[in-house]
Amino acid sequence: MKNITARRTRILCISTLLSLFSAQGAWQLDPEKSEEFRGRDGLPNVFSKIEAGQPVRIAYFGGSITYAGGWRPKTLAWFREQFPRTEFSEINAAIPGTGSNYGACRLKEDVLQHKPDLVFVEFRVNGGGGFEQQSIEGIVRQIWRDNPQADICFAYTLGIWMLKDLQAERNTTFGETMESTANHYGIPSIDFGLDIAKREQAGTLIFKADKPEKGKFLFSNDGVHPTDDGHQIYSEIVARSMLKMSDQRHPLEHELVQPMNETCWETATLLPITEAHLSAGWSSVDERKDPVYNSDAQRTKAMLRGAVKCNREGETITVKWNGTNIALSDIPHGGTIVIEAVVDGKTVAVTERKQTEMSRKFARFWHIPEQPPGEHEIVFTIKQLPEGTSFYAGQLLVIGTPTRQVGTE
Repeated sequence: MKNITARRTRILCISTLLSLFSAQGAWQLDPEKSEEFRGRDGLPNVFSKIEAGQPVRIAYFGGSITYAGGWRPKTLAWFREQFPRTEFSEINAAIPGTGSNYGACRLKEDVLQHKPDLVFVEFRVNGGGGFEQQSIEGIVRQIWRDNPQADICFAYTLGIWMLKDLQAERNTTFGETMESTANHYGIPSIDFGLDIAKREQAGTLIFKADKPEKGKFLFSNDGVHPTDDGHQIYSEIVARSMLKMSDQRHPLEHELVQPMNETCWETATLLPITEAHLSAGWSSVDERKDPVYNSDAQRTKAMLRGAVKCNREGETITVKWNGTNIALSDIPHGGTIVIEAVVDGKTVAVTERKQTEMSRKFARFWHIPEQPPGEHEIVFTIKQLPEGTSFYAGQLLVIGTPTRQVGTE
């Protein structure tokens, strides 16, 4: 009994020290420099559960690289093989072509309701859509607000435009943002890109090609999405990084220290379009048969999750919310569609929605400029709609708390 008490005391002391280090911003690793592995506070709760033989739920939260049948199922298989006493289950929370500025809004529905023990966050490739700091910090704080014993690991995949920087061990702009956030909160990070970049530089790997060359790895066909060999390298990087943290096996409540950004997206949600106030000209979309909705059905259904459409200018969508920002998901197609956003009687944005992929109609979303915190009302108005075209509106991405106004005029 005495030994058990002493061990518990040591665990408590370690947990307290780690919490204090994070609270004081003790991690000062250079965010501009890229390193394959930075352990920081590790994954103490995950490995504590593994040691005890308890079930572990792993969420993979990211874009198309994570969605693919690659490093995600390969690493899950590695966990099961490496720790056979533990039951591992997967939460596939990846949506192709989306970044943290959409992820922060869908986190509760797609990840948190499934009660993960570990969340891999993979958004570096899809950074650049705006609000990177607010959204990535919001993701961290939402996870720990929901469950302070859930562990987080940032996972950095790469695209060909990052290659030269990574070969010089320089991080990307969004990578720097994520690393600064990791420092602040003590989150471990794994950069998949350095190994790939070094192999390409050494001539043992081809980064982009249609066909492999004898004796060399072919990493990708398009410069972004790995081949099976590329995903295998990714999974091996995760495996060796996990082993470097496996000796940290003490329960720890992650502390929500002072936020880096006062308007970080700690409160965010998805609001179904049917719970906004719609003008009379909107109608429901037949999700099974509508040709525009089903042009890229997998992504559209994941993003819009139901939709309404209108075929005339002047139709409106009105929402009241308490917060700082709001976004609208849609399907740009059929020529230039112009949408006006008016907040509290003032025009804050006029945006042109254009189809960018010639072979398919790709679901997207767009945020208005950040507003002062508080109660607001926004009115989206269809200002220009090409003849013969319908505008498709899906879920609203709300930074803050919406006031639901169900119904149409």
